[in-house]
Parts: sequence; structure tokens; C-alpha cells
Amino acid sequence: MLLAISIGLTGGILIYQSAHNTREQLTREHQLLAENRAFALRDNLEILEGELDRLTLLPQIDLSDENHAPEAQLLESAHHHSVLYNTARLLVSADGDCIGAVPDRAEWKNRRFGDLPWFRALAKAGSEARFQVAEDPSVGRTVQIVQPVMRRHRFVGALIGIIALDQANIIIPGLRDDLPPHTEAVLLDKGGQVIFPSDQAALNRSSQWAEVARAASNGPSGTLTRTLNGEESLFAFASVEAHTDFVVVFRRPWWVLVQHVRRQAWVLAGILLFGMLVAAGAGLWLSAYLAQPLQLLSASAARIASGQHGPSADVRKLVGGDELGALAHAFLEMERAIQQRDRELRDAASSLEERVVERTAELERAQTALVKAERVAAMGTTSAAIAHELKNALNGLGMAVELIIENPSSSSVGRLRVQVLAEIERLRDVIDSFSSFSSPPRVEKKVEDMSALVHRAVELLGDLIADRGADVTVEVPPRLMFECDGRKIQGVVMNLIKNAVEAGHKVRVRAWLEQQEACVEVADDGPGFSDEVRRRLFEPFFTTKPNGTGLGLPTSLRYVQAHGGRLEAQPSSDLGGALLQVRLPKSSSDPRVEAREAADAEAHSSAASGS
Repeated sequence: MLLAISIGLTGGILIYQSAHNTREQLTREHQLLAENRAFALRDNLEILEGELDRLTLLPQIDLSDENHAPEAQLLESAHHHSVLYNTARLLVSADGDCIGAVPDRAEWKNRRFGDLPWFRALAKAGSEARFQVAEDPSVGRTVQIVQPVMRRHRFVGALIGIIALDQANIIIPGLRDDLPPHTEAVLLDKGGQVIFPSDQAALNRSSQWAEVARAASNGPSGTLTRTLNGEESLFAFASVEAHTDFVVVFRRPWWVLVQHVRRQAWVLAGILLFGMLVAAGAGLWLSAYLAQPLQLLSASAARIASGQHGPSADVRKLVGGDELGALAHAFLEMERAIQQRDRELRDAASSLEERVVERTAELERAQTALVKAERVAAMGTTSAAIAHELKNALNGLGMAVELIIENPSSSSVGRLRVQVLAEIERLRDVIDSFSSFSSPPRVEKKVEDMSALVHRAVELLGDLIADRGADVTVEVPPRLMFECDGRKIQGVVMNLIKNAVEAGHKVRVRAWLEQQEACVEVADDGPGFSDEVRRRLFEPFFTTKPNGTGLGLPTSLRYVQAHGGRLEAQPSSDLGGALLQVRLPKSSSDPRVEAREAADAEAHSSAASGS
């Protein structure tokens, strides 16, 4: 099939290239025809011009006297014996009056040329000959060759040769004789005036002939392809020159030019079609011959893929000395290698499965041991923390009880009783912290006023703030409605404020809404956090306080995360110390929250306008 396609493509390219080359060759031949006919016409016109010029130089042409017999005899002789045998001649005086004509016709003798613009221009210019196209009442359209008669560089008259285009002359044969079939010849001037055929006049400026005339004004020769009267035609033109602006134009339809090319193309197409059919038939036979063994090999490959073993008898028949035999032999070797590899893979898979089972059991035992070790370590850490707190508290309590027993009437008993009660209260706090951290938080959300929540946290820590002499600034809006577990978030805020009061003197608490989040920020002017402290800040039992449990911030973090929020410690604040920020996401749309937010916004705007 590919061979047939390649033959067809090659043949198509050859046909196209042949047609293209033939078209170029026909174009060149048609242009050569126009150039040769223009050259022949130029030679004839130059001969006529030269003959007239020779006559004007003869001494018989003397227009200064009244005797015109010598001139008439000279013109008659030239008519019979020179190349002007079929050309009329007129001898014209300097005033433009015809003083002699051959053949002798009355209409020519009485003709005056002095009033014509071209004659006045000739009398003024002098030496060069001129070619004129004129309509003559007696002979029709004519080409006039006007040769000035000069004596002592002065214009004394003119000798005019008249070529009648409707009669036998030297112009028509070059335009009519020996032309190829269906060839149309036209003689134009570059202004678009038709000279021959004489039954036509000026060209339509929008016609193809006028376009050819315009092209001829830009070059001596050339070709154009245009559509005329519904058929594509080749126009060839060439300038005649020889003191004229004449242009020879030949038109020939393309269908005539390419007739033999089309016949050659049909023959070549038939040959190519026959070759394609032969190639297609040969290809089908060859593909069938080659495909049968390959189909046997394909079937055997499918059998191997399905898990069957052992080469088939059909494949064994292919083993021979040719290429297919070599391929079949390689196929059998491949099948034996595949069988050997399958056995090795099955053995390896069985062994690998046993090793995987053993390794899985080892990993499970190791994981169980690791979990136990982690539990023991966690219990050890928790026990150590509890033991440390209990030991410190019991030491203080023991010393206070001994002092009270030894001297019950001492004045310091009241102070020791207060210390004992405070230490007992601290032990309760430690136990409560352990209980809160060990149990998973349960969040019960409802709409809360976050501003009121912050103020309550500050009020509950009033004694601590007063004891520390801290300056706590609260920056919250009048109302900040948000859905959360108020008790747990208040506990988180209290823990953050308590840590800030214990760390510094100035404390600032802010709350606001930002992009569907409720934000609470606590900043102080204390020492802040180092990188190591900030990295371990939320680890259980990690504390920088002498009497801290290390469970406050981890418990707060659990409460915030239970709300889906974040508790973040920033490197520093504008107060110079630590800065912790709580961000709680807004729950799904709650109409109660939205109504209260709208009411708060309206109240806030009313208060602002009233003020």
C-alpha cells in the first residue's frame, strides 16, 4: 500500500512539475513570437524610414523653385523600383501644401497638413522622422511615415509615406501570416489606440487589452495571463520602437496551448494508475505471504501470555534457514527463557512471602514494645511531675505543721496557717490541671459576647493584678458576638493574662473580628520568649516558672484547637515582651449571631452620629 501511495505521489509530482515547466515554456515561446514579429515590423519600418530619408537627400528634391517635375519623376521611379512599391508618397511644402503624390490622386493633391499639430511640431523640431496613424477617407486607416526635408539645417518640406492598412503592405503579414491556430494579433500604441485591425478604435480602459498596453509602457516585452470572454488567455506583447510607440500584442487561449500537455498528463496518469494497481496487488500478496508466519508467532505469544507452556507445532515448522526461520528460533529461545524465569520468580515469590510474614510479625512486636515504652515514659514523666509538686507541697506543709506543734502559742501560727491553706489550694490547682489535661475537652458552643468575656477574665484576676501592681489595658469593642464555649475560652484568656501579669508590668488585652475570625491578643512588656522557649512553649510539663506545672498553655491550646482555632506565640510585641494570639474561626451561618452583629453595628453608628 505504501508503495502504491509513493508511486501515486511521485507521479502526481511529476505531472505537476511537467505541467508547470510546460506552462513556462509555452509562455516563453509566446513571448518570443511577439518579440520576433515586433522585430520584423521594426526592420520594415526602419527600412521605409531609411528609404524616405535617402530620397529627401537626393538633389532632385528641390522645393525652392516652382519646377516640381524632377520631384514627381523621382517619386514615380521610387514607386516602381524601391521598397516603397506598395507605399504612397506625398511631397509637402514647408507650408504644409501637397505639391506631389504617387499614386497621383486628386484627394491627396488638394490636402493641407499645415494646420495639423504634428506637422507644426515637425516643422519646429526638424531632423527626426515621425510616425502617425490617421483615418483616410479614400483608403481607410493609414500609418504615415513623415520624413522632414532639410536644407542647410532649415525645414523646407516633408516627404510622407502612407501605408494603407486595409491594402497589401509590409505591416499586415507580420501580424497575420503563419500564426499558430486560435491566435489573435493586435497592433496598439501605448496610449491605448488600436492601429490594427482597422475596424477597431480606442480600447476600453478597463479591458484586458488596455491593461496590456499599460504593461507595455513599463517594459519592452512581457506576458500576462488574463480572462477574456470567459476563457483564460495568454497575452504576449513587445514594443516595435523605431521612432514609434507601437506595441505588438498576441493573444492565445490557454486551453489551446495546453492541449498536448493534457493528453500527456492523461497518458501519464493512466500509466501511474496501472502501476498503482499492480503495486497494490503485489503488496497484498506479499503481505499475505509474510503475515501468515507472523500471525502464528502472534498466536504463540498470546498463548505464552495466558500462561500456557510448550512451543506449538506450527511455530516449530517455521524453523528454517531464512529470516522467518531465524525469528522462529529466537522466539523458541525466548519462550524457554521465559519459562525458566517464571520458575525462578515463583520460587522467589514464595520465599519473599515467608520473609514478609516474618518481618511483619517482628515489626508488630517492635511496635507493641514501642507503644508500651512510650506509655511507660509518659507515665514516668507525669509521675515525676506529680511527685515533684507533691514533694514541694508536703515539705512546706510538714515544716509548717512542725512549727505549729512545737510552739502552738507562737505569734507566727496565724501566718503559718495561711501558708498551709495556700499550699493546699495550690495542690488542688495542680490536681485540677492534671485532670483537665488528661481528659479530652468537650466544647458546647453558644453565642457569647467576647468583650464581656474578656472583662470577666480581667475581673477574676483582679487580686493577682493588684498584688503584682500590674497595669492591664483592655481594648475591645462594646459588643463582640461570637459562637464559642464561653467557659473554656474565658479560661484560656485568664491563663494568658495570668502569665502576662506574672511576666511583666504592662499588659494589653485586645479583641476584634477579622475575616470571619474572632481574635484575642495578650501582650506584655516582660522578657519575652527565646527561640528555644517558643519552640517548646506548648509541650506538656515544660515551664519557665519556679512553681509552674507546665500544663496551662498545653491545656489552653487543646481548648482552642477543639474550636478549630489557633493559639500562636509571636516573637515579640510592641510592648517589648511576649505576645500570644488566639484565633477562632466563625461557625456556619447562625441567624442569631448575624442579627446581633447587625444590631450592634446599627447601635454603634447611631451612637457615633449622636456624638
